[in-house]
Amino acid sequence: MIKLLTAERFVDMNTGCSYRYVNSETERFKFHTHDYYEIFIMLEGRAVHFINGEEVRLNSRDIVFIRASDFHHYAPLTKEPFSFLNITFTKETMDLIFSYLAEGYPKRRLMNSKYAPMMTLTGEEFESISREMEKIRALLPEDSKRRKTALRILIMKLFSDVFERFIPREREIPEWLVLLSDKMESRTNFEGGISRMSELSGKSREHVARSIKKYYGKTPSEFINELRLNYITNMLKNSNHKILDIVLEAGFNNLSYASVLFLKRYGMTMSEFRRNNL
Repeated sequence: MIKLLTAERFVDMNTGCSYRYVNSETERFKFHTHDYYEIFIMLEGRAVHFINGEEVRLNSRDIVFIRASDFHHYAPLTKEPFSFLNITFTKETMDLIFSYLAEGYPKRRLMNSKYAPMMTLTGEEFESISREMEKIRALLPEDSKRRKTALRILIMKLFSDVFERFIPREREIPEWLVLLSDKMESRTNFEGGISRMSELSGKSREHVARSIKKYYGKTPSEFINELRLNYITNMLKNSNHKILDIVLEAGFNNLSYASVLFLKRYGMTMSEFRRNNL
């Protein structure tokens, strides 16, 4: 029988969120489900995660989002112990975070995925989370207000900066391509065009081009130009910069070419778009 763990027992109901460091040597793991949400981050060692009827191997820096409907437990992969940071939070806290992130956030992608959302943190992300947790652990135990704020900020960062780029495994998009797509959203990268994309991927231009066409249905140029046009559109609406300067900042070397692409997308010139959106 699968045990139901309740928020009243495993979450600080005064703050709506809690954290716990877990070591496999002093913990008994059994199949369970919850009426709350949790995120756990592997800190050391390796483990097998039994989740929704499948087995997934976990290593250091892996991060998993457990929905209230998921059922799971853990087991060591070797004789060596493993440890993880477990962050729990109520449905109310989750609803507030999703509400703040608004409709543009890929909530359905996370909540409707057949498999529990799992990713691997970059070294920089892992160190940043570790530093945030050091600050939280330094707070007075009685200071529930500051702990509540600090934990909510951390949870928000995990959803906005990490899980935002989660792609369900059912779509089988390679993780390197997901990470590359995320990096290319930075102006300093899409400004550099296909050369910068190839450099960031660590793969050949031909391999990148084939993968983008296969998984996104676009050529690398189309992929990059969409990002550049998004930048131009936002700057036309939210700045008073000269149109030529905006186009050059986006990475286009030719105003005429950018104008053709913009007209094709919006059916109007950049000047007309700006006038209509003042």
